[in-house]
Amino acid sequence: MEVITNFVNDLGNFIFIPLIFLLFMLILRRPISEAIQSAMKVGIGFIALSLVINFMLEKMEPAITGLAEKTGSSLSAIDVGGAATAVMGFGSNMGAIIIPLCVGINIGLLVLRLTDCANVDVFNLHQNASMGAIVAVYSGNFLYGVLTAGLFHVWALIAADLGAKRNNEFFGLPKGVSISHPVANTYLLFAYPFNWIYDRIPGLRHWNVTAESIQKRFGVLGDPTIIGFILGVLLGLFGYDWSSPYTTIISSLQLGMYLAAVMLLLPKMTSIMMEGLVPLSNAARKKLVKKFPDREITVGMDTALIVGNPSVIAPALLLIPVMVILAVLLPGNKVMPLGDLSQFVFFIACMVPVFKGNIIRTWLTSVILFGGGLYISSWMTPATNEVFQKFGAGAKEGVMYSSLNPSANPFTGLFAAVSHIGVIGYILVGVLLIAAGYLLKKRERAQIKNV
Repeated sequence: MEVITNFVNDLGNFIFIPLIFLLFMLILRRPISEAIQSAMKVGIGFIALSLVINFMLEKMEPAITGLAEKTGSSLSAIDVGGAATAVMGFGSNMGAIIIPLCVGINIGLLVLRLTDCANVDVFNLHQNASMGAIVAVYSGNFLYGVLTAGLFHVWALIAADLGAKRNNEFFGLPKGVSISHPVANTYLLFAYPFNWIYDRIPGLRHWNVTAESIQKRFGVLGDPTIIGFILGVLLGLFGYDWSSPYTTIISSLQLGMYLAAVMLLLPKMTSIMMEGLVPLSNAARKKLVKKFPDREITVGMDTALIVGNPSVIAPALLLIPVMVILAVLLPGNKVMPLGDLSQFVFFIACMVPVFKGNIIRTWLTSVILFGGGLYISSWMTPATNEVFQKFGAGAKEGVMYSSLNPSANPFTGLFAAVSHIGVIGYILVGVLLIAAGYLLKKRERAQIKNV
């Protein structure tokens, strides 16, 4: 199994995921030409998204680093980012069992009629593997790590059902497609109580700031590219060194244009992937509808399909400088966010439809959740570092490694705490997750029916 997981890591998601798509298309008896074309578009979509996001981080990093230095940062642990923890997760002893474990859970929940999502987003199971490996090291018990990885997948599938209707309507996804991304679905869980709270706060409940309302109110100034430009210029002005004002101003204007480009390019890169997705989702849905004629079966996909929406990009960009400042100011925090800063679009996307595209609500909730997550990642830093030093790529002795994904994840903290109780605690959490998912899904359907 170790050879297989190393092979998956070496391929990368832009090869591995298209291969999975190609396999599924052939299983569904689609023409070989259609299967190859769809798989290629999915792979190209992943490459395009990676290029734009890596470009964004590369251009923002000097300003972010400068901002951290100006605030006097002396944090001891580095956030290595999701790409590095993917290698760590699949390369760990948890990675060797994670795919068959999660596929078995998915089939079991479908047969028992507890969920309606058939997950094909196999690559992102690295998040389950990483979380399980961290909890296993923290608790000193491999079984607790396995239970962590498994239960995290249970929630991802429940939440895929929970958010399917809203995601389809808000983002215009093809019928029968859901989002089964584990980390994004973590934060979806919290969007509901936060939205309920916001609705009951005088003043705040009337702040309905959406990408559409900004553009309508401010005209061309509300265009997503202009917003990206303004955010980039401000980040540069506050983050760059002012030893040469001329250079700082020029660099800030350039950063503004770079982020404007990101705001325009991300939706277009997403559309490439969507072109490859539609044939698979249509074919899979036809087969699943025949097999389960009385159910709304969906195909679970990555959040890459929805990150290009301006209502996702805007709060994610606003979150980046705030997280750097919070990391420095919060007493007791050890982790400097870096590698995962460009990944916020993936983490927060599933919350956006719950808030109906309200940028203020999405951003404020993200600040609270990820600000609190810094303490979870600080708590998990010794365990994360141990796993990364053993299984990560390019680990160096004497450097302390941590992450936001998955070390700052609320479920990581929950399962680490539950490990002190034992197996009974994990069973109780599993029951609560299924019960919460059932009640929320029932409430969601009732609300949508009444709209």
